[in-house]
Amino acid sequence: MRYRAPLEPGEEVVTCNRAHPTRLLRPALTLLGAIFLASVLQVVAGVYPAWSPVGPILLVAAVIYAVVRMCRWLVTGYALTTRRIVIFRSLRARRPLALPLEQVLGVVGPRGVVHRVLGSGTVRVALPGQAFDLTHQKEPARFARLCEQQRAEFIGRRRRSGV
Repeated sequence: MRYRAPLEPGEEVVTCNRAHPTRLLRPALTLLGAIFLASVLQVVAGVYPAWSPVGPILLVAAVIYAVVRMCRWLVTGYALTTRRIVIFRSLRARRPLALPLEQVLGVVGPRGVVHRVLGSGTVRVALPGQAFDLTHQKEPARFARLCEQQRAEFIGRRRRSGV
């Protein structure tokens, strides 16, 4: 994924990625289920003709759902710079959500075997009074570790400069 937000002077991108492809599992299963139900409805429509328009309507709804979810997956991304954590949510938003590292209280990656096997998980970023869940993060333990390292380096630089 390409970083698509303005950088401040002296700021560098550490890592930038989109949500893990496991996020597309539900839309794919929904589409497969709709195809199966449409096939069953074709058989039912042979006996009960009133059911004949339900199959195509079901398929169109499932395709629209899958396309919307895929588009959302394509534009959702997470980035870490030397000064902030950035969450990209949509193309129409003027600016992505930026979480300054000096306000971050902690970053917790997923725990458990399932997340290590899938390579996907949720990273929770805690700020004063709120928390953000970065869902379906690729390599969540690595991202959480990088966030903590950048936060420590940023705070260390600010203390040394006297700000």
